[in-house]
Amino acid sequence: MHRQAWIAWLLILLQAGMFWYFSETILFPVVVVLISLPAVWWRRRWELSSGYLPWLDLVVAGFCTLKWNLAPYEPPTVTGFVMYPLMHAAAQFFLLAQVTRLWARRPDRPLPVYLPLLAVLVFICLGDVGLSRYGRMRRMYQNGTLAMVGLSCLYYSVARRRQEPPSNHARWVRPTLTVGVILTCVVTARAGNSWLLSRWADLEQILLRASGPRGPMERKDHFIGFSGQAPLGSVQLLRSAVSDEIALRVVSDQPPGYLRGAVFDKFASHGWELQGDWLPPVQGRRPLPNGNRWEPPLPTNIPQQPQFLVRPKLAGDLRPMSLWRAPPVERFSFLPLETSRLEAQTEILYFDRHSIVSADSLAPGATFVAWVPEQPAANPLEPIVQPANWEFGQPLELPASRTDEAEERLKQLPNTMDSGVTDLKERLFADCQTPLEKITAVRRYFATYQYDINIKIPPRRDPLTYFLLEKPAAHCEFFASGTAVLLRMGGIPTRYVTGYAGAEFNRIGKYWVVRQRDAHAWVEAYLPDQGWVIVDATPSDFVPHTTESVGVWQFWDDLTLRSQMIRSALASDSWKGKLLAGKLLVMVLLTTVPGWILTGGLLFLIVRQIRIVRRAVQVVRLEPALMELRRLLEELDRRLRRLDLERAAHETLHQFAERLRAAAARQPHLREAAEWYQHYAAARYGMPLELADHESLRTELQMVCERLSARGKSAAGR
Repeated sequence: MHRQAWIAWLLILLQAGMFWYFSETILFPVVVVLISLPAVWWRRRWELSSGYLPWLDLVVAGFCTLKWNLAPYEPPTVTGFVMYPLMHAAAQFFLLAQVTRLWARRPDRPLPVYLPLLAVLVFICLGDVGLSRYGRMRRMYQNGTLAMVGLSCLYYSVARRRQEPPSNHARWVRPTLTVGVILTCVVTARAGNSWLLSRWADLEQILLRASGPRGPMERKDHFIGFSGQAPLGSVQLLRSAVSDEIALRVVSDQPPGYLRGAVFDKFASHGWELQGDWLPPVQGRRPLPNGNRWEPPLPTNIPQQPQFLVRPKLAGDLRPMSLWRAPPVERFSFLPLETSRLEAQTEILYFDRHSIVSADSLAPGATFVAWVPEQPAANPLEPIVQPANWEFGQPLELPASRTDEAEERLKQLPNTMDSGVTDLKERLFADCQTPLEKITAVRRYFATYQYDINIKIPPRRDPLTYFLLEKPAAHCEFFASGTAVLLRMGGIPTRYVTGYAGAEFNRIGKYWVVRQRDAHAWVEAYLPDQGWVIVDATPSDFVPHTTESVGVWQFWDDLTLRSQMIRSALASDSWKGKLLAGKLLVMVLLTTVPGWILTGGLLFLIVRQIRIVRRAVQVVRLEPALMELRRLLEELDRRLRRLDLERAAHETLHQFAERLRAAAARQPHLREAAEWYQHYAAARYGMPLELADHESLRTELQMVCERLSARGKSAAGR
């Protein structure tokens, strides 16, 4: 047992060394080593009862979770794993769980059989190691893994030896087999690892082809339609590659509608991009001073945050819309066009000329609260582009020269346009007098098209020209691009927008789930008397729309959103945020199915612990009586040892009594002693233990001792 504890401590020491090497932090590994070492060599130590292990695990899990939320681990180098800070906290929990098991060991039982499995989990959590880069780190991880396997084999070998002692003639078999298994594992692992590294390039290509667009090389381009460029097909790639992946969760009493993620103003032959030589690309904006803040009734699921002005308040009341971004889209923001004010936990927010908000200054998992009009059809009356350095209290307007420049920029077309497209424009707008009539004409033209996600462009043909003239079935990006180009040819400023346009209602949490299959492209057209309006010429049956469904996944997704809310509240600097986090946690425990399961488990542990405590109290109450019985037994044992009659360690009370009864044939005075041992066994191990039994045994023992003393004196007189 002691050897098994030393092997367990060596496992912990190995994992602490891996923590130090990979995280480049020294405090946690040193603390782990210092608190685990006394559990091995300090024989007269405080030993933890196994009944307290679930409680200790809960405390350790709470500590690691709190540390991950308040001060997450920041890798010293760029890691390829998005949730590595969370995995680092999980590895800390599994390592501390091993330390608690080491303290909970007892001489009468071995360490748990699953302890090396906890070490395996630690290695898995720490295993974000590149195969081609960081060669020293890779070799360190490989060697550490081999050492962990060897120590695990020794751990189980020692445990088995203690439970099933081998026979004398086969003592050499098990150590030899153990060493042979360890050497075989090491040699096989080394050879397999060398082969894997030498063939990794080929294997990676096979995996990429097998996984399709989900491969790591393609996945980095999935969100290109939300960044600086939007080639035709990028949004469709996002929808088809990761269609079920959640992008946003929107807490709102109405469907979220169109959520803008990126706006593009320059059309090239194969897609859209931003013009970099026009106005400042982005401009910072400070939050509103306290005196100018609008104090609406805030949502109850987030703390109060700094408030930023997007545009002057529209007519009518405003309602809140809380947008919680999932990790894949944390570097983007998705907001309705009509957003008036915005709340975000940051000191400065960056806007571009099309009112797109940059999310780079926000922490991962943070939320936006957009205040939008109650009437979703309201259009923001504003200049054609956001004025640079516009702040609260200043007029939201542009000089005439800037307005003319913006109109020309938003009407720009490629240098060469096919004559067929020009003829198409002339036919469409022949009888149109107003911009609204031109928009209606474009929608009517595209109503005859079919929708298909797999459009085939012939070689050496311009994609948009082919789409406009040949009318092939296509997806939303072609409809939006064709709409923007035709309206620009008709003299209407337009911009190409990508984002999300549909949502799925979660009945459990009462919020909207936006998935990647809801990604969409549309057009915003500027009308002088109405401002920006949304123009979507995609066939209505294929525009992402709101749905309602019921599924078991909604329970888990509701818990995921609530966890994100709790982390966001804990990250707040105010004490109100901490109170809100506690309130949200209580609501999770009381109003969700996983919370009910966890609460039920906690109540079970509490009831179980109360029963254990009561049982312990009963034992404590009987302890003086047991000590008295033991004192009586030791007294008679001592008297009989003087007569060369000693009870063996393996001998039970009844067996010793039978031996005394056999010896009574020559020494009759031993018969009473044999009967006393039988009476003692019945009183000690019979239930319940009565006080009268103590008195009876004490009286009977006095008589037996007097008889033994008298016999001893008579023997001495002879």
